[in-house]
Amino acid sequence: MEQIQDNYFIAIADYIKAFVDEEGIDISDLAAAANVDRKQIYRLINKEHIPRLSTLMRISLAAGIEPAKLFSIKFDFDKYMKENNILKAGFKTKRKS
Repeated sequence: MEQIQDNYFIAIADYIKAFVDEEGIDISDLAAAANVDRKQIYRLINKEHIPRLSTLMRISLAAGIEPAKLFSIKFDFDKYMKENNILKAGFKTKRKS
C-alpha cells in the first residue's frame, strides 16, 4: 500500500506511534479499547491511510493522548499552508444599508 504524503498527517501518525512505543501499549489492546480493527491502527502508524477524525480521536483517547495534545504537536503550519496552497479566509464585511 502506498504511503500518505500529507506532512501534517505524517506528524500526527509519528506522534501516536512514538507515544504507543514509549508507553509499551499493545496494538491489539489499543484496538480493543478504541473499538476499532487493529488493521486501522497499523494503517495509521504505517501512514498508509488517513482515518476519519472520529477514528483518530478514538485511537488517541484509548492510548491516553488528550485531543489538545494530539493537535498541538510541533508543526510548521505556515510552511504547510504554502506547500498546499491553503489561504486564510477573510472576515465577512458588513454592507451598509
